[in-house]
Amino acid sequence: MEGIMMKRMKTGLTIMLLVMLSTASAFAYVSDRHDFGEIDFKGKTVTFVTHFVEMLDAFEDGGIYAGRLEEAKAKFNIGDIVVELVDYFDVGETAFNRYLAGDSGYDYWVLPQGHFWMMAQQDALYPVNEILPDEYFELLPPITREKNEALRINDQLFHFSAGGPDDFSNAKVTVLNLEIFERDNLGDPFELYLNDEWTWETFEEIARKATRDTTGDGQIDQWGLMRLDPSVMIGMNGGVVAKADEDGYVRFAMDEPEVIEALRAYYRWHTEENFTIGDWQHIEFPAGYVAMTIIDHWVVNRSDAPYEFRYAVLPPPKGPHVDDYQYTPGGNVIMSTFLPKNAEYPLGMIALDNFLFPLDEYWEKFDQQCVDKAPDRISYEVLRNTVEKTAPVGFYHEAVLGNEWDGDLPYGAIIAGLNEGRPPATVVNEVKAQAQALLDDAYKQSK
Repeated sequence: MEGIMMKRMKTGLTIMLLVMLSTASAFAYVSDRHDFGEIDFKGKTVTFVTHFVEMLDAFEDGGIYAGRLEEAKAKFNIGDIVVELVDYFDVGETAFNRYLAGDSGYDYWVLPQGHFWMMAQQDALYPVNEILPDEYFELLPPITREKNEALRINDQLFHFSAGGPDDFSNAKVTVLNLEIFERDNLGDPFELYLNDEWTWETFEEIARKATRDTTGDGQIDQWGLMRLDPSVMIGMNGGVVAKADEDGYVRFAMDEPEVIEALRAYYRWHTEENFTIGDWQHIEFPAGYVAMTIIDHWVVNRSDAPYEFRYAVLPPPKGPHVDDYQYTPGGNVIMSTFLPKNAEYPLGMIALDNFLFPLDEYWEKFDQQCVDKAPDRISYEVLRNTVEKTAPVGFYHEAVLGNEWDGDLPYGAIIAGLNEGRPPATVVNEVKAQAQALLDDAYKQSK
């Protein structure tokens, strides 16, 4: 009998030991947004699918967060974390092919907005609000919260991260070449801003004066303004490409007065006035022969194209339809983080994201970027306002309506019509039905 009892005790101890060993790798994790409980990947490999390699550079040897990937693997019992680096234009297709092949169970996708819409229409994204409380999303930074609302489909949310390509990096600001301002007696831009006179009218006048022949050879060699994306013009005047009404129905909004007014100004600035130069490559302003540019936050005085002149940062000028400066975020090029619909461990993936990209580091990075790019106190405050005073988001719908260079889709057709000199209201009305149909399809809605 004693032998049987001893045998049972040993068996019991063995079972307890096995249970302890099996749970030893589970890590109870509380992030700055959520209590995830025990997280255990059971040795699975996580794959980051992205075109944005800089997102993980900080975790490599020599990076400011070196060792964190290894720490995450140990804490969460992850076999490995690998990166599948893909070209910008192919990242959505690569992710979708992994989804179709059933290889995306532990994928973490970083996708531009245009790729998001493609994936959402294929029902390939995991609705994270089904496993996260409302409070989680309320703790995200302001631009991220606004973006989430713009990307809400059938009351489902898909984006959850404050890491990776930060939203604030694509917020728009005006950068001025102060040496041109002083040399050509263009006025004190700080005074105009502080007196609430930094308006389209003033902006046009400055751009017109700055565009001139500086050498006397009969050829213009200095311009007032870099070419603008039409959506920037729309945002400065308080317009949006599409908006949700009180019932949540997302409707085409480019026929509204503030947008028509912006499109008319876009044509005037770029065609009639002829005081703009350049394209998306943005090489003329850093070269020193353009007085003003409206660009993304991250592009200001880039390390690979530093300004060799004194500069200042102001908000985009006020359009005639608004009473205050519009700090608009970027549009369809912004990247966001998603999980595939067939995610096998979605809560664990979100916990991993929170561990790798905590909120305090988002704000530290934002503030450091503002400090690094601000040559003076006012410029610093303006750069910070891009997040603290961000305007409501209506530009993430642009990808649904097509790129400005694609004349077969509504947005591109509108811009092509403008460039031909046709009235904005006419070209907008011509594509209104097509645009609304695309929005209805993207949002899976009906009126």
